Amino acid sequence: MRSQAPTGTVTLADALRENPTLGSLLGRWRLSQECMQAARCVLGPDLSASMRPGPVEDSEWTLLAASGSAAAKSRQLLPRIDQAVQALGVGVNSVRIRVSPP
Repeated sequence: MRSQAPTGTVTLADALRENPTLGSLLGRWRLSQECMQAARCVLGPDLSASMRPGPVEDSEWTLLAASGSAAAKSRQLLPRIDQAVQALGVGVNSVRIRVSPP
């Protein structure tokens, strides 16, 4: 049985939305997730398994590769990934790929 929250409390989601700093962070996280969905369509399931969404900063999204070989292969697909992400129309103008082991 689930207990009710005491009167005067807010949910975590509400707190994130109401705080400007945390709300901005949540918005950038969601944008990164959207970009990853678009990239997965280009990368395919095998290569996608080696990739993680990274941060969005100044209209640039970073795609994180688990290894150098995954980064090299995804860089070959970078023009198509760029195109897929820009097609979202969310203000991301470029994509970069970095190696970041899990």
